[in-house]
Amino acid sequence: MRLSYALQNNKNQGLTVEFARVSLFVVVLLVSIISSLAQGIFVNWSVLAPFYAVLTLAFALHIVWIAKWDQLLERPRVLFLGFVLDSLFISLLIYFFGLNQSLFLFLHLVNILLAGIACRGVGAMTLALITSIFFTVAALFSPEMKALNFFFLLALNNIAFFSVAGLAGYLSEQLQSVGKELKKTGLSLRSAQELNQFLLENIPSGMLSFTDDGQVVTANTSALQILERATPGELNWFKLFPQATSSKSVFKGDLRYTSGPDQESKILGVTITKVFSPEIQGSLSIALLDDLTKVRQLEYAARQNEKLAAVGGLAAGIAHEIRNPLAGISGSIEMLTQTVTNDDDRKLMKIVLREIDRLNNLITEFLDYSAPETPPTDPVDLASLLNEVFDAIKSDTKVRADVEQIREIGGGLKILGRRDKLKQVFLNIVLNSYQAMNEAQKPQISVKAIAEDKSVQVRIRDTGCGMSETTKKKMFEPFHTTKPKGTGLGLAVTHKILEGHGAQVFVESEQGVGTEFILTFPKAN
Repeated sequence: MRLSYALQNNKNQGLTVEFARVSLFVVVLLVSIISSLAQGIFVNWSVLAPFYAVLTLAFALHIVWIAKWDQLLERPRVLFLGFVLDSLFISLLIYFFGLNQSLFLFLHLVNILLAGIACRGVGAMTLALITSIFFTVAALFSPEMKALNFFFLLALNNIAFFSVAGLAGYLSEQLQSVGKELKKTGLSLRSAQELNQFLLENIPSGMLSFTDDGQVVTANTSALQILERATPGELNWFKLFPQATSSKSVFKGDLRYTSGPDQESKILGVTITKVFSPEIQGSLSIALLDDLTKVRQLEYAARQNEKLAAVGGLAAGIAHEIRNPLAGISGSIEMLTQTVTNDDDRKLMKIVLREIDRLNNLITEFLDYSAPETPPTDPVDLASLLNEVFDAIKSDTKVRADVEQIREIGGGLKILGRRDKLKQVFLNIVLNSYQAMNEAQKPQISVKAIAEDKSVQVRIRDTGCGMSETTKKKMFEPFHTTKPKGTGLGLAVTHKILEGHGAQVFVESEQGVGTEFILTFPKAN
């Protein structure tokens, strides 16, 4: 016979079985006490003394069993011996009180059932055999009368012992099978949860969930990094994104986000879906976040370059075609001025010549704009160049003198370029910023220049009137201007120079708030 303790690897379940066995004797004790109290002075202590002696031994045994439980788990034969001793104690109770005490017979059945759960079918059948021997001996040698029905009842109880043992063995096997399946399922579920949590925490996209009132429930690491927050804490979706006025069931688009009043804004690609959450018994919105700031800047630069390249090619062709007739007109007017004696006619011809020169200069600028830029090779320190430009504009009497300048110019701002061309670029941008702040209550212009791993970024921000979306889309196109006397070539030439330096240009503007130019140059090696 090979015994194994089925609950050997589960201490809590094993202790539950042990306490169930103790409970059997507690029930016997309670019944005996109630019976003794009911009988009063007619209690026969000569009969009850052996009974209480047996109960005392049983309780003592189980106290030792529970105290040494960790050591006994490694010795299944000793644990099984406990069931054998319980069977012996119950049989002794039957010996003293007779076969007709059905409670003791029930205790035998429960003891066999618990043995089957703890020691499987082999243990149950073995205990049933031992119990049958103990029970038969106790019943045969008990002092009560032996009638024909006594032997019938004896045989019937023995059959019950083996029947319960078979049932207990079957239930034990089923419990073990179910336990293994549950354990396997639990491990699979735990593995799936751990994998899900691992993927959630390591995907590059931010993911967070929030309720209908905007309260953020969960947020992964990427979401916290994108939002520049340490923990979800008291985050509220509608406070993070004030422009999102309601919790839509489905949303996909770009949202502008700023982590603080002095922080740079980001463009986030947001996808929101709404699901029902059984945990909160309500709807929950799941939001996916991606920082698309760089992508949108590159897209904007690509669209501008493509559009300006087409405009530049067209402008160059038109400029050549116009310059030739202008040369003929200019020569003819020059010859006519030599033959005209009327002062009024001579004055009109001078006006024509002056306007022809102005057109010719404009065509020259056009041709310069459309001419391909040669790659720059000279090292330029943007720090000294920016300080020079801002100092020059500050001393210019043609612009507002009360504009506050804020400079955050770091070190290591070396790029390859042409200093005079770059100076023209920055002067043009800064001058436009000053002109946009003519009506501003608190005029302020700031420049921030920082060196990154492979690039140098320059950000110039003003608190001027800002631009509409239409103006922003056309700001770099030739001849587009919002100034009464402007030619519309200033920013077009600026963009052309920046493009020749391999710089990326991105502009953020809001009417009534201001405009920010973001220029990113390749860093010199």
